[in-house]
Amino acid sequence: MKAISLAIKVLIVILANSLLVICVSELINFLQKTDNYFIGSEAMIEHGGWPYSSDFAYIFFNSFLIIMSILLSFLAVRSHNIKHLILLLLLVICQIGYLIIL
Repeated sequence: MKAISLAIKVLIVILANSLLVICVSELINFLQKTDNYFIGSEAMIEHGGWPYSSDFAYIFFNSFLIIMSILLSFLAVRSHNIKHLILLLLLVICQIGYLIIL
């Protein structure tokens, strides 16, 4: 049981940290080249993305993903209950789904 718990912990940390890197790089890229992001227009919707009403909304949701990735990594390392680890893994999977839709 400890091996499964350790494997889930490692998986959560790897996935959350990779999401962290992706979100930070997207945020840095957005702040450097805002013309590449069509905020508030139909261009994002046509390419499968969500429409954001403003730059603040994009930065807010990206920052939310960064904070959640850090929090989930920390909680995965601290948790010893397999039920909590599975819940954390589901939250990381939800973050991945949100990032794909984003």
